[in-house]
Order: sequence, then structure tokens, then C-alpha cells
Amino acid sequence: MAGPEPHAHAYEAAHAGAPASPASPGGRHRPQRALANKSFGSSLGWTAAGMLLPGLGLTRTRARVLGLILLVLFVLAVAFAAVGALLARDLALSFLVLPGVLTGAWVVTIVFGVLWAGSIAATHLMLRPANPPLWQRLLGSLVVGVLALGITTASFLTARSIRDTALLVDSVFGQDGAEPVTDNDEPFGNATDPWANKPRLNVLILGGDAGAGREGSRTDTVILASIDTKTGKTVLFSLPRQTARMPFPTWSPLHTLFPDGFTNGNGLDQNYALNAIYDTVPRVAPDALTGVEDPGAEALKQAVGEALGLRVDYYAMVNMDGFVEFVNALGGITVNINSPVPVGGKNPTRVGGSDGFPPDRWLVPGPNQKLNGTDALWFARGRYHTTDYARMSRQRCVIQAVVQQAQPATVLANYEALTKASSRIVATDVPNRQLPRMVSLGLRVKDAAMTSVSFENDKDGFSTVNPDWQLVRERVQLAINPPPAPTATPSPTPSPLPTASAVPTAPPTASTTPAPPSSVVDECAYNPAPWPPTEE
Repeated sequence: MAGPEPHAHAYEAAHAGAPASPASPGGRHRPQRALANKSFGSSLGWTAAGMLLPGLGLTRTRARVLGLILLVLFVLAVAFAAVGALLARDLALSFLVLPGVLTGAWVVTIVFGVLWAGSIAATHLMLRPANPPLWQRLLGSLVVGVLALGITTASFLTARSIRDTALLVDSVFGQDGAEPVTDNDEPFGNATDPWANKPRLNVLILGGDAGAGREGSRTDTVILASIDTKTGKTVLFSLPRQTARMPFPTWSPLHTLFPDGFTNGNGLDQNYALNAIYDTVPRVAPDALTGVEDPGAEALKQAVGEALGLRVDYYAMVNMDGFVEFVNALGGITVNINSPVPVGGKNPTRVGGSDGFPPDRWLVPGPNQKLNGTDALWFARGRYHTTDYARMSRQRCVIQAVVQQAQPATVLANYEALTKASSRIVATDVPNRQLPRMVSLGLRVKDAAMTSVSFENDKDGFSTVNPDWQLVRERVQLAINPPPAPTATPSPTPSPLPTASAVPTAPPTASTTPAPPSSVVDECAYNPAPWPPTEE
């Protein structure tokens, strides 16, 4: 039998007494130099890298597969968000208001944050030298603790913001319900075009005065926003709070109770004015409107829709206290103030009466005035020595300011406060299943033109005491379907001078064509007005 080869004896002699290399999985031995290359500085570096990109540090350890999974998931999430923001912003935002998606998102955020923090600790433990001295243990623990705390804090705060949104959707917006339909009983749209069968969406905006120390709620602000779903162009129709004889549609039980409109026959009785419908109708006719969450709002939807000749799809009710909180959460709004606006104060109930009192202070005129929540509220509702119609104009300016100034950066910076305020400011019957398409439409409204039509007493044929609703409906249609601009025509040939025997014609009558809708941008521009204005 042949003996051992000479080079084998030499190998054994050279390695006599050498420690065995640590065994690797599968029975193979890991090279000794892999352990020798470990250093404290390197372990801290890769630990920090694991905070910047989840799982990056783990790719340098025996847990590299887990590290790659975390890294790939993170990169895919960032890429998906970036592509959505750049190429399909409407779709991305619409997707993020679905209640099921929001619930899943905040749970996944917490789980991923915990895994990310765990990967940081594992990276340091597996890459630091064996048996490190005490100072390295203490410093390493401090670094890992700070990095892991930062990751978990960020993930929990993000998850809480997402959860707040989910709670907002559940508390403010109605439940799923059936798919809304048009006047022809067709659904609003389909997956390709959510507004295919709905050229206009009509939303009733109500401002209620419910608050501390007040009994009931009078809707002194009644504005119908009629939105072109293709372009986002919006017309705001404002009705005075004292409007009498508000009609109800013939199919409504309220028409049977009030066949001549909401009136007791006296057009000056403010207990039967527009702003009294919300409280009065549910009280005097509790069984007329069943199956709705807010009978007062439903009565207003029916009345305003019949008066303007439009189907009111949804309403949004804003209360005073919530409005102040909302504007503060938004960081304030900026408006142009053209004449002093009272903060507080009360006009006498009759000419020469003594029950009035002056305001506490005035909002000073000037361009680009930044208002906090309280001042924004008084800008919208101040009445002392001013007219209802001036107040209605300022309310439209507030709507425009909120729409234009709710920029993404502002919303994100005040997100938590906004979600909390919104749950207390708004009551609406928009179902949560409608939110994706409403978000998409809202983005169009933000970038489109906004005009307004204000119905004012003794102007353009409108009377608050005895309104001509047919004339009102004609004016509404003219506003949402304006005639094409006239084309230039050649100058007519001069007519010959009349002869003495010519029959004289009647003088031309004044035009009864109402004024076209005015631009809200122009209406809210800085154009200082003389002071004091004409009182009501």
C-alpha cells in the first residue's frame, strides 16, 4: 500500500495546533479571513446605511436574503409612489381615500417599521467584532437605539396619520350605500370615466350658526356649487338667507304640506325664510322625510334644487366652531379686504332702535390679509353696518381662498390637525365609496375658473319676498350654459333720414337680460370700496 504523499505531511505540520475554522451551513468551513475583516467602524457604517435604506446593512451579513427582500419592497413602494404622483396623480390620490386601503396601509406601515428597526439592530450585532470591549458595546447600543427609535417613531406617526384619515372617512362621510344615479337612473359613470353620465355635480354648501350658547341652527349661508365634471369649472349660486316661499318638488311629501312654498302667507315672516328650513321642517313635519340621516339638510336640498331647477346631489354642512378650528389647522387663509369688516357687533332690530351695539374691533382693509380662524369667520359672517349681499360675496371669497390655498405642502404640514378639525367641521351625505372620484374632481376644480351668481333683492328681477322661480331657473341655465360669444359683424349701411310722414317708433326698452356670472377671482380682488357702505 502506498504511503501518504509528502505534501500532505507538510500541510498537517504547518497547521498543527491551529484553531479550527468555524463551520458554515452545509458542513463547509467559512474562510477565517471573513471574521478577521470585521471592524467596529465598519459595523457602525453599515448600521447607519440600514437606516437610510431598509435592509441594506443586512445584505453584508448571513441574513442577506432578508435584507434584499426589505430593500426591494422599499424601492418598489417608493417607485410606485413616485410614478403615481408624476403620471397618475388623480388615480393615486383617489386610491388613498378608500377605507379598506387606508386600514391596510396603517397596519403595514407599523409592521414594516418594526422590521426596519429590527434590521438595524441585527446588522450591528452580526457585523461587529467578536467579544468587543465595553466601550464598543455601549457606543454600539447607543447608536442602534437612536437609529431604531427614529425609524419606529416615524413609522408610528405615519401610521397614526393614515389611521386618522381612515377615521375621518368613517366619521364624516356616509357608508357605502348604493351607486348614485343620475336623473335618468343611470350610474354616474364607469371604471374608465367616473363621470361619464354626470356632466354636472351639484353640491349644496350650508353654513350653520350652531355653537356654544345657541339653540338650534340657522343656515345663514346657502350656496350651491354647480361643477362641470369634465373641466372642473364651477358656478356658485348664492341665495339670501331671508328668501321666502322656497318651493318643494311635486314628488316630495313636503310639497303636499307646503303647496305654495315654505310660507305662512307672509313673505316677511323670517320664521318661514330660507335659513329657517333646516330647523323648522323636521320639527313641524317629522314624518315627511324618513330614511335620511339629516332631515333638515334633505329639506334644503329639495327646496334649493327646485328653486334653481337643478338636482342637488350632495350637501356639506359647516358649523362655526369647526370652521375656526379648520382654518387654524390650515395655517390661516389670505384674502383681500376692500372695506372694514366688523368683528362682533349687532345692528338694531329696527331703525332708531337701541338694542344694537358696535363691534369689538374691525378687520383693516388691505391686500393679501392673513386671517386666523376667528378673523376668517367674522370676515365671512360680519353684519354690523354692512349688507347681506356684501357678506355673501365675502363668503364666496372664503370658499375660493380655501380651495386655492389648500396646497399639498400646507396640507401635509398640518395633516393631523386638519383631519381632527375636519371631523368636527363638516357633516355631509357624500358616501365614502364616492371619495375617489370626488378627489379627482376636486383637483380639477382647484385649477379651473370659478364664477358666481348672487340673487339679490330688487336686482335682475329677483325678489326675496315673492321670488319669480321661473326667472331664477332661466338665469341659472344661462349661467351654466352661457351662449357663445358673438362674432364680429360688418357695420350696417346707414339708413336714409326719415321723412316727415314716417311713423315714429317706440323708444327702445331697457334690457331685461340679467348680468352674466362674475368671476370670483375678480370679485375677490383688491378694489377698495368707499366707507361706510349702504346699509340694508
